[in-house]
Amino acid sequence: MKASKGLFWLLALVGAGILFVIAAPMAQAVDAVIHIGVGAPAPAPTVYAYTYYPDAEVYYAPDTHLYWWNANGAWVSGASVPAGVTLGGSVNLSVDAPEPWHHHDVIIKHYPHHRDHDR
Repeated sequence: MKASKGLFWLLALVGAGILFVIAAPMAQAVDAVIHIGVGAPAPAPTVYAYTYYPDAEVYYAPDTHLYWWNANGAWVSGASVPAGVTLGGSVNLSVDAPEPWHHHDVIIKHYPHHRDHDR
């Protein structure tokens, strides 16, 4: 009887170890999706990918290869940013709304300027 209990626990321990070894490589870091809308997000929202440069407040849309920035209160786009704009560090955005610059006030709360942290 004692031998079968010991064997049971040995097999349980080995099984748990195998499960850990199999499951550990499957764990991956997932970027958070920023929900722009009001209320609960759709069950399976469409996700749009952008690169955002917080210090310059510039968005890059990889699917269209366009940069978006604010010029005198209007969001404009181009194949490159205007001369004199330094992009700095970037973050990858996954948002559930197209054209995140239309929701810029939400984005800058999540990703403020680095220079704001230096004050």
